[in-house]
Amino acid sequence: MKKHLSIILGLILLVVFTNVNAQSKMHLGVGADISLPMGSFGDVAGLGFGGSVRGELGLADNINGMATVGYLTYGGKDFGNSSYSYSAIAILVGAKYYIGTDGLYTMAETGFHLWTYSVESQPVTIGGFTVGGGSNDFSASEFSYGVGVGYEFGSFDVNLKYTGAGSGISYIGARVGYRFAL
Repeated sequence: MKKHLSIILGLILLVVFTNVNAQSKMHLGVGADISLPMGSFGDVAGLGFGGSVRGELGLADNINGMATVGYLTYGGKDFGNSSYSYSAIAILVGAKYYIGTDGLYTMAETGFHLWTYSVESQPVTIGGFTVGGGSNDFSASEFSYGVGVGYEFGSFDVNLKYTGAGSGISYIGARVGYRFAL
């Protein structure tokens, strides 16, 4: 299922980016991301770090379409004799709406996150018997959305956004990116 969704999204992006008016502005950017887990997700996950690649296409004078692929890994937290860690691949499409001409914009994205959860527990000895212990990995694909604000100055792009990325998972993320024209 994940492979099918990735292939479909890739084909959609290929069609969008190849059927562009030659006068449109296209940019590619790379960025560093930091993520602060919120709510119940913040109870089990630590601070997240990662990177992303974003393609942009000028759709109108004050609107850019975006396609973003990123990776985040979260520091784990320990609970009793178990520890948890999380990572995600985010695949998102959306738009930037520029407010005025000074580089300030709002943004909205939607797509999905491919989550991997790891749980490692230590064995417990009770009455001379040792039970438990080991590692388990889980994965899930979750619908996600994000809204935020940002500012572009020169080739640099800085933004802050709220992301809802699955059942009970949300975070506030910051991204600092470098953009270059294609």
